[in-house]
Amino acid sequence: MLGFTTMRYAPEARRAELERDGVAIEIRESAADGPDAPSYPFGRGVTLVVWTQDAEAVLSGVEAYGARLHQPMAEAWREEEGRRVGHIAFEVLDPDGYALRFCQALPPAGH
Repeated sequence: MLGFTTMRYAPEARRAELERDGVAIEIRESAADGPDAPSYPFGRGVTLVVWTQDAEAVLSGVEAYGARLHQPMAEAWREEEGRRVGHIAFEVLDPDGYALRFCQALPPAGH
């Protein structure tokens, strides 16, 4: 639904490598046991930021799947080296509680 392609999947090692828009990420489950082992939701406090060239297409896939947005699509702007630069972004939570934030750069605003 997010448009990633599975490059490698090793369920016995609890790991997968995913790719979208030329960017690859590897996701691995911690093997920690005992009192310090992570508990559900595993992703509490973790946000994965994925820069894409088409945030609207990713959002369409999320909406078609029926997933609930954690943060709706919005613009964000800041001053950087005398220019206004910005991006659009939205955020979803995966079933383990990881926040996935998809961002797309916007053209710089006027001087």
